[in-house]
Amino acid sequence: MISRSSIKNRIVKISILLTIMFTHTGCFFGYFENPFVSAEKPNKMTYTQPNRQIVNVNFNAPPPTVECADNSSSACNKAPIAATELKPKLHTSTGDGEIHKLRSIQGEPITIIERSNGFIFPNHQNKIIILEMFGKKCAHCIKEMPILNSLRSKYGGKVEIFAVQVEDKMSASEAKRLIRRHKIRYPLISGESATNLQYNIQNTYGWTGILPFTMVIKNGVTEFTYPGEVSYNRLNNDIKSILR
Repeated sequence: MISRSSIKNRIVKISILLTIMFTHTGCFFGYFENPFVSAEKPNKMTYTQPNRQIVNVNFNAPPPTVECADNSSSACNKAPIAATELKPKLHTSTGDGEIHKLRSIQGEPITIIERSNGFIFPNHQNKIIILEMFGKKCAHCIKEMPILNSLRSKYGGKVEIFAVQVEDKMSASEAKRLIRRHKIRYPLISGESATNLQYNIQNTYGWTGILPFTMVIKNGVTEFTYPGEVSYNRLNNDIKSILR
């Protein structure tokens, strides 16, 4: 006859085995937070999400916040621009589309000319342009800010960055705090002044409102788009590939 202590020992061993098996499956993490979000460190494994960019996996990092696309009410998602929100086209190009005469929050005048396959920035010719849609409350957008700062510094006059704040209105004092807190060294544009630009990006590139949404443009042609957070290595490698 099997003793009670023997039965208890077997039950404990089975429980431990089941726990190990359970916690090594994606189901376990699904009850908490999505671990498959980029955290830029070397020697990490990667996997490909359906219809998404390659995402780095760091098994030693603490579980980050839920991926933007998993929560439609997240600050990392915005409603699409409706046709009724468009402003009269004050400047129309002789080529493919509208000329957007904008001004950065820092006070810099910015001209962006639509093309069928990209955008021209006439004041920044011969540069690779990173154009980003971001939100002031989006954690994934905040995580990309030091990446953009680093790339701008690394490539000097070869790369310029423009970021459009597309969440609710940001006051001048809010903008100053954001720029100071995250040491932003590239121009920020108010989304309210760039509704027509957002509408064009929705219709041309299938942007669904996920934030951040990042585009890499060279000589007026959009070479890469990234829906959601993108790693430093991914951006850096793609920039290097079109600098050659």
